[in-house]
Amino acid sequence: MPSLRQLLALHPVLLALDTSSTRIEVALWLGPSAEPAFLVTVEGEASGALPSALSQVLASAGRGVRDLDAAVFCAGPGSLLGIRLAAATLRAWRAARPELALYSYLSLPPLAVAHPAFTIVADARRDTWHAVQPGAAHIVTRLATTELARRPPLATPAHFRRWSELPAGQTVTELPWCPAKLLAAAPDEDFFTTAAEPEAFQHESPSYAAWTPQVHRSAPAP
Repeated sequence: MPSLRQLLALHPVLLALDTSSTRIEVALWLGPSAEPAFLVTVEGEASGALPSALSQVLASAGRGVRDLDAAVFCAGPGSLLGIRLAAATLRAWRAARPELALYSYLSLPPLAVAHPAFTIVADARRDTWHAVQPGAAHIVTRLATTELARRPPLATPAHFRRWSELPAGQTVTELPWCPAKLLAAAPDEDFFTTAAEPEAFQHESPSYAAWTPQVHRSAPAP
């Protein structure tokens, strides 16, 4: 798993997409500096905000997709629809440019590295939560709501959607969510994974029940 510094040594023109929250972020690195050269955030649904942020960043830099050495995206946890849109965008770019290097990172570990005293959580629905616990900043687990009461203090990325209720009396601190700045602040942390086929993060691979086709017949007359 490479770090940001290692990625920039290999791919000096690096674009990052984050669609995990209600604030869409696109950042562009040019050269070895850990700080992005261009950074744009756009509020709103990813279907409109992602193209807007992309066009603003690339226009400001005077670059196009053809000029990129590599692209990274946040695979989650976060907004599943937004993440799948980012993944589909990168798959389309790869189809046009097979040589484009693609990587992914998870949303919660950079926040956990920056705020090690907290258990970092994000809503996973159905009374469960994605969680990164103190001392295990790179491991994303899933906890039931009832388990959160034993893991204070809790924090969550700002602008992440939340549906589940916390345990009675439990509170959660919202921490600023600006992934490009979080990644730049920890340039030697191994946050990234090669993403040959970009897809959203899941704790388990989906399983499908086998179905055997058969002709349905009326029940025999009594």
